[in-house]
Amino acid sequence: MKRNNITEPAIKKSTEETYNKIIYRLNQKGWHSLSSTHEILGVVAEEYQELIEAIKEGDKEKIKQELLDISVACNFGMACIDSKTLDW
Repeated sequence: MKRNNITEPAIKKSTEETYNKIIYRLNQKGWHSLSSTHEILGVVAEEYQELIEAIKEGDKEKIKQELLDISVACNFGMACIDSKTLDW
């Protein structure tokens, strides 16, 4: 099966969208860390379940938003680990 190539601008756009949404959420909810790796897992798992529902609905814009939410959760979790802010 032949697959189309993705463009560098598309990667840049998705990366910028992730960063912008992280900052938006931090300003909305506060700049506090998640408390544990289990909390990180819970956030990612919740977003994953929402992605499954969006895929079942077949709405590509909703799917994109859920993928963005997963990306935000994963990147924020990584930042919490890198910042050594987890309680456990």
